Amino acid sequence: MRLRHHSERAPRARGSKAALFCPGCSRESPVDGDWIADDGTARQRLLCPACGAVVIDQPTF
Repeated sequence: MRLRHHSERAPRARGSKAALFCPGCSRESPVDGDWIADDGTARQRLLCPACGAVVIDQPTF
C-alpha cells in the first residue's frame, strides 16, 4: 500500500468541482489542469504528467 501525501496533489481550481483522477498514481487535478494531451492519435487522450498513465481516451467528434 502506498501512502499519498497531500503535497502530491495539484492545486485545485477555486470554485471548480470537476476533477480527473489518475488510475496509475491517484493524482488529482482539474479537468483543465496540467494533464498532457497526446496529439499522436485521432482520439482525445490525456496522460498523467506524473506517471504517464492514460487518464482519458475517447473518440473525437
